[in-house]
Amino acid sequence: MNYLFWINDFDRIKNYKEKYPLASKIFEYPQAFWYGDNPKKPKKWMEKSIQRLLKRAEPQLPIFVMYNIPNRDVGQYSKGGAKTRERYIDFVERFAKGIGDTEAIIIYEPDALAHSTLLDKDEQKWRLDLMKESLQLLTDNCKGLVYVDVGHSSWLHYNDVADLLDRVSNPNVKGFSVNVCNYRTTKESLSWGKKICRLRPDDTFIIDTSRNGQGPLDEEWCNPPQRGLGEPPTTDTEYKKCDAYLWIKIPGESDGKCNGGPKAGKFWGEQAEELVKYKKE
Repeated sequence: MNYLFWINDFDRIKNYKEKYPLASKIFEYPQAFWYGDNPKKPKKWMEKSIQRLLKRAEPQLPIFVMYNIPNRDVGQYSKGGAKTRERYIDFVERFAKGIGDTEAIIIYEPDALAHSTLLDKDEQKWRLDLMKESLQLLTDNCKGLVYVDVGHSSWLHYNDVADLLDRVSNPNVKGFSVNVCNYRTTKESLSWGKKICRLRPDDTFIIDTSRNGQGPLDEEWCNPPQRGLGEPPTTDTEYKKCDAYLWIKIPGESDGKCNGGPKAGKFWGEQAEELVKYKKE
């Protein structure tokens, strides 16, 4: 896999630079752009937004994250998502139109597959059926490189992950992403990902290394202190089945209102500087 990542050419933290100068180091590297539904915007808004971003990035490509599954985050800090099945299918169709013929990386619905194990039998079936349908729509209508998020190595057994992927994936899905928004080490994530690939030999995977430079703090997933940036984004992983290390979660954005953090997704300057200070050497 040879992928030229785009480093955004606009200042994402201009309001924080003076107070948190170290945070600027984070934005010297490529990061993902997250897309959810915005019912207050016209229907064509997301499609046009994606196309503008792709044009701005040429000849490189941004990294995209779809994050809009109904009952997103099962009511936790990042709750939300599409209100109905129909709204979600419309979101997927518009997203696919925006991507079009570009081979941009698409991370599909962080935590949605793993969270399905927390739902009752009927709710789980509804979600997995919706994911299967929407992934088929996505791969039928764009050329993006799609990776279904599967959580992290301390969450589900790799056998269970493979079974869940069997229920939602299709031959045109590139593979899966691991450790999105979490802190498990790259070594641990590689081992787990390769075990999943043994059960699904046509898959490859991506690891989110945005905040795993110091590994996890026990099982704390929400703003653990003194973590650090991990390996910079690259396709040179030296592992055949691992396509890339990416910064999918934007370093410095809060996991939620816990351990002193602001609401989920809000930039938190203190944490950003801490991530730079404790980055992996």
